[in-house]
Amino acid sequence: MSFSSEVKSEITKIENISSCCFHAQVYGLVLFAHFSKYNLSITSENTDVFQLYLSYLKNYCKVEPTISETGTKKMTAYLKTDSEKSKVFEKFGHTLNETSLRINRANISEECCLSSFLRGVFLACGTVTDPERGYHLEFVVPYKRLCMDFMKFLDELSLNPKYIVRKGNHIVYFKDSESIEDILAIIGAQSASLQVMGIKIEKDVKNTVNRRLNFEISNINKTVHAANQQVDAIKLIDKHMGISSLPDNLQELAHLRLDNPEASLSDLEKMLDEPISRSGINHRLSRIVKIADKIKLEN
Repeated sequence: MSFSSEVKSEITKIENISSCCFHAQVYGLVLFAHFSKYNLSITSENTDVFQLYLSYLKNYCKVEPTISETGTKKMTAYLKTDSEKSKVFEKFGHTLNETSLRINRANISEECCLSSFLRGVFLACGTVTDPERGYHLEFVVPYKRLCMDFMKFLDELSLNPKYIVRKGNHIVYFKDSESIEDILAIIGAQSASLQVMGIKIEKDVKNTVNRRLNFEISNINKTVHAANQQVDAIKLIDKHMGISSLPDNLQELAHLRLDNPEASLSDLEKMLDEPISRSGINHRLSRIVKIADKIKLEN
């Protein structure tokens, strides 16, 4: 079962909601499945969602849907007659003669109903990607004005939906983990919301560790490169001039670097007879490299 199906199955089992919230949830599911004079139906692979839709039409709207199954896993439930469709339309304050389908806010009568309505909408046309693969939650809405109404509704919940048209459908979507966590929490999918949050934290920790590791590797590479350059410079000086030709304050450091090619500046600092700061050691090693560069130019 996909992550999206798991979320839907989880929220179909929510019980003990008030009558006004129940009405809003039924409205969200029925309205955003397919809700028109020509097609009042739902098609779903999720058995829990499908059975919930059937129960809403039979027990709440008092109509008898027809069920059909194709060779695929999808199941379809629909109403055949205009009289049945009209009964459902009237239940929610709509008429079969509407030319533009809009959200009838009278069906979301109280503030407590907002989450239930959104839950119904998600059951009808929502999907969410497994957070292990990425962050994406979307609603596929068949009608533009209904979609625009829905976006305004989401704005009321302080969410920030994005919108595109894909293959003739109007898509309301979210790609940030915070909004997806909020939506899942609002519709009652608490375990899924916590799962998204946990995976986000895990990814953030991994990213932080990787950044630090890359930073440390980069520093190590720079240190190794600088040490190799210094060793080569000291060997060149020893070959052409002898290390003893260097100023006294450079000779000890030159011998230490040759004997300890992998030592860091901090390690060299501890080995010196007279302590010098790391910046002082780096400055002296740079002087040795410059002397070697001069020898290269002269030869």
